[in-house]
Amino acid sequence: MLSREQKRTIGGYALALLLCVAAVVAANLLFPTTDPAEEYLEQRATTADDVLGLFQGKAKLATTEVKIRRMGIYDSDTRLATINPTNWKIGRRACIMPVDITIKYGIDMRRMTTGNVNLDSMGTIRITLPQPEVIDYDVEMRTDRHELVTMSGWLRDEVGEQTMQAIKNKVVSEVLADTTLFASLRTEIQSNTRSIFGSMLQQMNLKPVFTN
Repeated sequence: MLSREQKRTIGGYALALLLCVAAVVAANLLFPTTDPAEEYLEQRATTADDVLGLFQGKAKLATTEVKIRRMGIYDSDTRLATINPTNWKIGRRACIMPVDITIKYGIDMRRMTTGNVNLDSMGTIRITLPQPEVIDYDVEMRTDRHELVTMSGWLRDEVGEQTMQAIKNKVVSEVLADTTLFASLRTEIQSNTRSIFGSMLQQMNLKPVFTN
């Protein structure tokens, strides 16, 4: 049988333990440790404007990247084209060089409007995405002369950096205007964009439906 002193000691321990538990609970209530981003995803978007803001906040979203190598060809085929003898250029000059281009395709989400988003009372969100486009591109500026094929006849100078840059610019403009290449990637661009936003919307307890 416990003595009065032992009972008093046990009671003190129990009280101290109870106070510790209360302190931990209070700290969790006053100072939550949940990440703000996680809290946002756990909250349900109640208006179409919430979802529209989520899309527009991504601005120009690149979802598909391709690396392309095209051969640039330059051929002067110059004849005597001026009456000023000091400017005569006799002979032919030609160059074939590889051009490496990285193109990023995606969708400019800033073009989204309230007409692109429709949220019903059951949590189904119907979304119409803007059309895909070129978001950015990069051209390898360094020229590896070991990969060049050049020819300079008669009194013509070797192909210089200015001419090689002109070749690159021409190739880039042709690639960016290549509608066949863009058409072959359109479905992939749209699919990648839908996957990204579909996952985000599902975490917000919404049921996304994408329409053309």
